[in-house]
Amino acid sequence: MSGSHAPRHAVEVQRHALSLGYQYVYTVRPPQDAPDPIGYALGIAAGLNVAAIVVYDLAQVDDQPARVCEDFDLETVCPATTWAKVARPAPAEAGAP
Repeated sequence: MSGSHAPRHAVEVQRHALSLGYQYVYTVRPPQDAPDPIGYALGIAAGLNVAAIVVYDLAQVDDQPARVCEDFDLETVCPATTWAKVARPAPAEAGAP
């Protein structure tokens, strides 16, 4: 998604993640023929049980931060912004009205 800027963006993403205190795990590069590159990346992130996904900018998630925030915090490098994971209500206790 970053095209010719991919190597530079990958370094900036890693640096940004580390500066926020995250343990950098992996840069996902979906296959060229992936019908849903964002879904591909989200699936890997879920499998790795990560807390946040860090991207260079919102263009890397098709300007759809809500899609990522269903399950993860989203951090962007440019501009430096945090998009918080959607809060879900706590499950009702057994026997509670």
